[in-house]
Amino acid sequence: MSDKAGSRATMRGWAIRAYGEEMVLMNELPIPTPGPHDILMQMRSAEVGDWDELVRAGEWDMERPFPLVLGLAGAGRIAAVGAAVTDFSENQEVYAYSYPLHDNGAWAEFMLVPQSHVAPIPASLTPVEAGGVPIVGLTAHETLIDVLRVTRGEVVLINAAAGGVGHIAVQIASGLGAHVVAAASRRNHDFVAGLGAAAVIDYDATGDVAKAIRAQYPGGVDKALNCVSGKAANDYVAALADGGKMVDLPGAVSVQRAGVQIISDYVVRGNGARLAELTRRFDSGALRLVVHEIFRFDEAPRALDLVLARHVRGKVVIRTT
Repeated sequence: MSDKAGSRATMRGWAIRAYGEEMVLMNELPIPTPGPHDILMQMRSAEVGDWDELVRAGEWDMERPFPLVLGLAGAGRIAAVGAAVTDFSENQEVYAYSYPLHDNGAWAEFMLVPQSHVAPIPASLTPVEAGGVPIVGLTAHETLIDVLRVTRGEVVLINAAAGGVGHIAVQIASGLGAHVVAAASRRNHDFVAGLGAAAVIDYDATGDVAKAIRAQYPGGVDKALNCVSGKAANDYVAALADGGKMVDLPGAVSVQRAGVQIISDYVVRGNGARLAELTRRFDSGALRLVVHEIFRFDEAPRALDLVLARHVRGKVVIRTT
């Protein structure tokens, strides 16, 4: 282990002592020790998403002891590698999504992850910006390419299109040659159009969003990526064409409709190879990340509150160092 980590026994991190409790900044959390196939990251930044509230509230059980460090992804410098790690070395700048997790999360000075979850950060992003990529990037890439299998010429609906997953998904889907229909608030129409959306639906002003989509696409949309929770998720099911397919990320769809497929049990997992592909796309100019705001480490609760208010364009990131 490097002197930076090895000379210290403890670290700071935002943690909870039980599910449902408020997060607390703890100053004497143990720094994890890498196993043979692990990488210890000294964190530079961490991703913030509504999934962090699911963990805090106990709706997503991490199956780890308390105190439980929050945060699931981020970027940092490699502080130490396990004895069997051959593809990475100390001081490399990398990023990772750590679920299924090791001993601690990303909202800390150090995070332990399996080497299979890690990839070098894009050269086109700063280490702080890169911390906003892993979960949204992996989610958009896997759902569109492997689950929905989007192909050229298909009509693909993406709602919450200006958000974290949404703004990456619009770019990937349009890059695949799909005709992207983006649902976003009026203030974000030019933004998502600039990302590659061929049509934009104003979900705030439209009384019946499915009817508005059908007015432009009478046959319905071929594929859909639902990023919204609550009853609003059901409105988009009616926009699917017969034989259409939707990935429902929050698992919010509660209606049934014959002839369409709704996938509500998707869970993204750490994948270093897929992150490396995202790195290539960022560095080729095929993808860009929009960062809404960067918060100081001691402002982590404020960062999560902003995300939960659901008016974020792109990503919110916590700067760790």
